[in-house]
Amino acid sequence: MAAKPDLAKVKEKAARAFTRGNWEKARENYEILVNHQPRDLRLKMKLGDVLVKLKKNNEACAIYEEVGEAYSKDGFLIQAISVYKLLQQLDPRRPGVADKLQELNLARGIPAGPAAPAAVPPDAEPGLAGAAPAGGEQSLAEEMEAARQKKEEQDKAKPGSWRFPETPLFGRLGEEEFTQVVAKFQVGTIPKKTLVIKEGTKGDAFFIVSQGDVRVFRTHPKSGKKITLARLTDGAFFGEMAFFLDSVRTASCETAEDTVLLRINRKDLEELMSRYPNLREVMHDFFKKHALDQLMKTMSLFSSLEEAERAVLADKFEMVEAEPGEFLIEEGEEGQWLYVVFSGQLEVTAQHEEKGPVKLATLGPGEYAGEISLLQGRLNTADVVTTTKCILFRLSKPVFKELISMHPPMREELARVIEQRLKSTVTALI
Repeated sequence: MAAKPDLAKVKEKAARAFTRGNWEKARENYEILVNHQPRDLRLKMKLGDVLVKLKKNNEACAIYEEVGEAYSKDGFLIQAISVYKLLQQLDPRRPGVADKLQELNLARGIPAGPAAPAAVPPDAEPGLAGAAPAGGEQSLAEEMEAARQKKEEQDKAKPGSWRFPETPLFGRLGEEEFTQVVAKFQVGTIPKKTLVIKEGTKGDAFFIVSQGDVRVFRTHPKSGKKITLARLTDGAFFGEMAFFLDSVRTASCETAEDTVLLRINRKDLEELMSRYPNLREVMHDFFKKHALDQLMKTMSLFSSLEEAERAVLADKFEMVEAEPGEFLIEEGEEGQWLYVVFSGQLEVTAQHEEKGPVKLATLGPGEYAGEISLLQGRLNTADVVTTTKCILFRLSKPVFKELISMHPPMREELARVIEQRLKSTVTALI
């Protein structure tokens, strides 16, 4: 009986051979790895990639089909889509691939027709997305508890269930919309250390990591040092903020290893949104939830919330697009909203009897305004005005009050911030 090889060394040899373009040697080592670790789909994908390099497309397609089927059974929608897209690129006439994508479509459990757009109140302000009403049959506490229980059930669910878990972007598309969107996505294996997004460039596409590792970083303006902001792995989205805001990239993204990416460009998506009105709503809602999730993960105010609770709270926020010079909060008026800044800047000023308007603060992304009036029940203590074009999220007073009553750590954080702000206000007005 042959001794089991040192798989760590075999993996090193395989990776080294792949990097050097020694495809026969890479194939030999990846076949050893796959034989000993048949459940490792990443290794199988690598073997398929090597076979493509050797122009053995039929063998590669057989490997990819096996991997696609495994991802489908295990409920990994994005990974399954990318594998079948690779198959279509490799062999456009290969039978059964379109059927497999249709099976993925149906397995999502989404009705055939597009979902009806959410109703927007007739008195809604311009630029506001329709938001879930603060009231309803369930209280916020009950909704959050139901969401926690649902997530626990999903975490316990066995792989291979008949329906995929909800997936950002793809989850709410109708069958026809899903088919058209998937058709427009491009897929490819991007080599390690490839710059996919460059800071400061226009956002004309966004990406999904199917398999791999992407490093998000900014370059220090003086030292030139790359400062890592995040690492993105399977299922992560990136580049969507500049894409949806039609702005420049605020960070760079580079593959940290060979990575399979899905990519869609602006022109294709805008064409689809003009054909399918529901798709525009889905994309808007996707952007809103993704942006809010990023904000809440980084803000100390929401640090006490669990993932399921953040998802419920995201539905309660309204997204506001504001031009420079708009008054969000007026001094002396009753406070109705908590505003959270996603992009742009706000100026906070208070009226002094002798000095006139006095600037108290400038607020940027991740900061918030309106909390003093909401928490303490007093009239607004300052004006808050946009100084640039802004994307903000606002939470109504009833939802805010119920939220802080449920989360003492959030109330404590607000009390700390309010104390600091009131001290700064007194100093500025003296």
